[in-house]
Amino acid sequence: MLLQNTDYDYAAQVNILDLFARTVSDNLGVVNNLGECWKSYMTDGNNIELSWDWHTGIEKPAVRFSIDPIGMGAGMTSDPRNGMATAKSKESILQALPNIDMSWFNHFETFFRGETESTFIGLESRKKCDLAECHASKVFWTFDLGEKDITSKAYFFPGYRARAMNRSNLQVISEAIISAPSCTPERLDALTMFSKFVHEHERMGRSPLRLDMLAVDMVESSSARLKIYFYSRRTDFRSVCENMTLRGRIAGPDMDRGLSRLRCLWESLFDQEGVSPDTPLSSTSHQTAGILYDVEFRLGDKAPKTKIYMPVQHYARTDAQVITSVSKFMNAQGIKHGGAAKRKIGCPGREQAPSARLGPSLPTPSYADAFNAIFTDEAIRSSRGRHTRVACSIEAGGALRVVSYANPQEGKFIRHTPQQSS
Repeated sequence: MLLQNTDYDYAAQVNILDLFARTVSDNLGVVNNLGECWKSYMTDGNNIELSWDWHTGIEKPAVRFSIDPIGMGAGMTSDPRNGMATAKSKESILQALPNIDMSWFNHFETFFRGETESTFIGLESRKKCDLAECHASKVFWTFDLGEKDITSKAYFFPGYRARAMNRSNLQVISEAIISAPSCTPERLDALTMFSKFVHEHERMGRSPLRLDMLAVDMVESSSARLKIYFYSRRTDFRSVCENMTLRGRIAGPDMDRGLSRLRCLWESLFDQEGVSPDTPLSSTSHQTAGILYDVEFRLGDKAPKTKIYMPVQHYARTDAQVITSVSKFMNAQGIKHGGAAKRKIGCPGREQAPSARLGPSLPTPSYADAFNAIFTDEAIRSSRGRHTRVACSIEAGGALRVVSYANPQEGKFIRHTPQQSS
């Protein structure tokens, strides 16, 4: 449904669906005889996430999907640590995408794998564990589904090795990067800047940042991005500005304009219009509560680029609010499918009442159409959870690049086509 609404041609859709079948169909896991299933860290239990990349108006929207491979015997006697799925998924991805570059993947997989195995936490222990690393996920894969090309990223978790070595997650991530092929110190200024930000944050006595993941593009190292993901428990907009700028280390007119636009979307998603930037969002104790960010950089970059992942699954009122807020924002920014449009500055019109469905007058109905075709009206209007996050990065001119993330495994909310009576 999402592919159809991005206007991908038929050949591209067939190619993408073939990849999906090869990499996903055998990696969904099963429920054991106790009614338990192998839980993924990806979407708070489920192991697939879909995303719609709105871009900023220059390109058509793009679809992506992520998978945390879970084998059919994961957690059972035949495969207690889900190791079979990890190995099989790597093999199937190499068969489907033979041109991807595995040099950095192989390095990071080897670096993190040993301690992950030796400090593995079983099902019963995970139920009692309150650590962020008390999940069994080992490697995530993400596929950027371009109409002409498909690229991939891999995600690794530093927590197990850090705990085993009695080191911080930042220390372990830094060691992994510094020891990777081609990663000489003079090419890692961006990593140094981020490390200084984290250390300064700690010295100020703030609530600790939780560095959760390291991701890498599966391309040649000279053009690959390294991405470090971190959680902040603070949910006020002032802290958002601090984290997006790394406390002023990334600055300039583009950042100022981008943060202004980001606040517009923030206010709409979380009912924060007129609220002080020092006011936090509602409290929740969930493991993934707070705000997720990433810093990304290539070798030789002087500074990283930042991105925020706003957790609408915890803080938005309903999925209808998410659909309407994002679509209205993209309309106000000047996005039109099929080409660039003049970007407007300012927040979407406050006077327009929110609705679950976008009328034909808006220029960006495709995402809403797809979502409304999959899930029931009642579920979209009355609850949240189909959307997981809305991500934003600040691009040239201060425009926001927006990505909507969705959990397609909320099966009980899926719209079913009525059966014809005979």
